Amino acid sequence: MDIQENNLDSFSVIQTDFADCMDCYRCVRVCPVKAIRISGGYARVEGDLCIQCGACVHECPQHAKIILPSTDYVKSLIEDGHRVVASVAPSFPAVFPGWQSERIPAALRRLGFSYVGETAEGAEAVSEVSLTQMKKGSIFTACPVVVRYVEQERPEYLEQMIAIVSPMIAHARILRERLGDDIKVVFVGPCAAKKQEIIRPENRGDVQAALTFTELVNWLEDEEIDLTECPAESFDGEGGYDVARLFPLEGGMLKTCDILTDASVDDIVHPCGADAVKALFDVPVESWNFRASEPLFCDGGCIGGPGYPTDVNLFERRQRVLDYVKSKSLGLPKAESFPVNLHATFEKRDKIISLDSVSDEEIERILAETVKADESERLNCGACGYNSCREKAAAVALGMAEASMCLPQMRRHAERRVDQIIEISPIGIVALDEDLHIRNMNPAFKEMFLCTDRIIGREISYLINAASYEEVAKGNKVTAEAVRAKYGRRYHEIVSLTADGNEYIGFYLDLAKADPDTNQIDLLREQMVDKAKEILQHQVEFAQNLTQYLGESTAESEVLVRRLIDMYEEDS
Repeated sequence: MDIQENNLDSFSVIQTDFADCMDCYRCVRVCPVKAIRISGGYARVEGDLCIQCGACVHECPQHAKIILPSTDYVKSLIEDGHRVVASVAPSFPAVFPGWQSERIPAALRRLGFSYVGETAEGAEAVSEVSLTQMKKGSIFTACPVVVRYVEQERPEYLEQMIAIVSPMIAHARILRERLGDDIKVVFVGPCAAKKQEIIRPENRGDVQAALTFTELVNWLEDEEIDLTECPAESFDGEGGYDVARLFPLEGGMLKTCDILTDASVDDIVHPCGADAVKALFDVPVESWNFRASEPLFCDGGCIGGPGYPTDVNLFERRQRVLDYVKSKSLGLPKAESFPVNLHATFEKRDKIISLDSVSDEEIERILAETVKADESERLNCGACGYNSCREKAAAVALGMAEASMCLPQMRRHAERRVDQIIEISPIGIVALDEDLHIRNMNPAFKEMFLCTDRIIGREISYLINAASYEEVAKGNKVTAEAVRAKYGRRYHEIVSLTADGNEYIGFYLDLAKADPDTNQIDLLREQMVDKAKEILQHQVEFAQNLTQYLGESTAESEVLVRRLIDMYEEDS
């Protein structure tokens, strides 16, 4: 797919695989700009709001968030006979450490790339030009996510941004001057946002495609290219940018600019990670006393990007990059330089949807509709993915969220439904603690055994024969059943221990009310056993499978109870 054909404002390189999306709201929770729309239980990325950081790709436990692939398009460029060159991000040793880093140039050439260079060359050029434009409060702009975040969320800082392109764009322009404008440039790195950076109006045509390291690894596997069988080869144009290879690390660009970044320097900052970057921009621009800041949106810098194929520890990735930099510090002369235009343009992007645009009246109305009119009902637990109940209500007003996303409310609703079903059930139900003392009982049980709540707390043996409970308590059986008589009534009894081992549940069917037909009694007994098992599992499974429980178990319970009520009414 040629990504460059897409519109910058509405296009998102982060997509959702709806078959795997499990309605967990984790992507909403980690999205720094709340660009996830929940509709029909599925989480969709809103291209107009997304800053392409890839946090949702990192965090989705079902791997339902994916970075739009470009491998097939790159293959088509090679197959069509174009001169396709690779610009490899300096973070690549984090994926291909040690001896493997020496084999990557040869492996890429086997894939069909006619020239394989390091993006660090572009990073060197960016550093040199950025130094000439520094002023108080300057923001380095190598990270495309930070650029988009400022344009969309913090436009008041636009004047602080150094108007220089990223190392990827700089390297592409250098390569075009060196090799000719007919080449097709493919960037390889860990960043999802690079795929959208190449379609910015001022960058169109510079880079034809951006591959993640995950895509490269998969491509090598598909072509059965084994790095152990590839010779150690150098990158094309290698040399003269030793320090620039530190760019993917926290403070790497500052280091390349020969600016001290240790803790003793109070006028230089290099925040990494969404929270740190957002905190930086929470400081009013007029209060800034920083000489320069190098914000990178991923934890640890580019080595924390979403385009890595493995979950290698950040510190291990960092060490791999440092080891590569040390091995390459050879003092080689710089490659031939070419004067290229590195100027960039950053502009405010108007948000079509903003949570701040929802009025207090509308928020209160939605809170009231979702039984949160009282402040005490607003838990602000974050289970829905939003920071507060008010923020979630604003999202509901804008169509970005659904009212049913409140898990505590859903749980209370489900528990009330279960309680109601147990209350109206013609099957007697009693709950005992681990010492066989009565905890609770429903009306049918009270009627059957002529008792009231006054006996709660007493041992079950005070009321009825406790033999079945004692048999289960000894561990001889998980479930015990018997037909017994009390107060002149015959009843069918099923007793089980809950899955957590803290409670006993007894189910009682008054055989005097049942049709004496043997087949019907057997069927009813089978239904009682099945439903008993479901209720016994409820305590353990409820929190883990809330949505499934609401959709299936509650409905099945209701159907069974209605069937029993209909039968008893007909018998009466």
